Amino acid sequence: MIKEKALDTALLSPPLLALAFAALPWPEPRKAALWAALEGGRDFRLPPAMARDLARLEAELPRWRAQAAERGARLCLPGEPGMDALMAGLPYPVALWLRGSLPPQPAIAIVGARKATPRGLDLARVFGCELTQAGLAVISGLARGIDGAAHEGALEAGPTWGVLGSGLDHLYPAEHAPLMARMAERGGVLTCFPPWAHPKPKHFPRRNVLLAAWAEGVLVVEAEVRSGSLVTAKLALDHGKELFAIPGSEGTDALLEEGCAHEVRSSAEVLARLA
Repeated sequence: MIKEKALDTALLSPPLLALAFAALPWPEPRKAALWAALEGGRDFRLPPAMARDLARLEAELPRWRAQAAERGARLCLPGEPGMDALMAGLPYPVALWLRGSLPPQPAIAIVGARKATPRGLDLARVFGCELTQAGLAVISGLARGIDGAAHEGALEAGPTWGVLGSGLDHLYPAEHAPLMARMAERGGVLTCFPPWAHPKPKHFPRRNVLLAAWAEGVLVVEAEVRSGSLVTAKLALDHGKELFAIPGSEGTDALLEEGCAHEVRSSAEVLARLA
């Protein structure tokens, strides 16, 4: 039997913790507190139940990788190529299930309303296309409305990357499955949730954290005042990222009135700020 002290030192590695944070039902505050203690060099003794969880997870790691491969994906952990740059700015490291490639830098997140207007959808397509043509990696959340239109526009010019709020067995929304297949061929579709995770309201804030952390800037095309898009916008500000808003909707107008976003009407204005 492995002693608890040995478990503490052998299993508290970023790759294994990242998988644990994704796969095990540990409370969010406990994840952040554990990682903060380790990052700060403070002593932390795992409770026996958590230590047993990690020991089991380490033994099962080959099976986790095989399960991803069966789904045409791969399990990416901290320390592997391209992963460490994506971990910067996150409250704790995450495992990623990936179809395609990891998003490169520099990236811009394009977000907005699910129930978008025709004008908003047109703008999202144009900005997605033009920013991709300019060499930025366009990332978004694969939701209906603005997200999907931004991905479609980006694909007209090159690759794009989508971050899911569910596992790969439960693509959401289902009608975007053909879009996701095209994205995986040219860019990537990724998630921090294990394959069998259903889309749940509590998952989308975690997806929004990834979008805000990975983007040099966030562009809000169209949004309501109370929306996930504005949550992503505020997360971007907390990360010190550039925030852009296109006037013409309640949410984007509110950001502009608060003075926390740059008003933009063309992709050239976004590029000038990020140069």
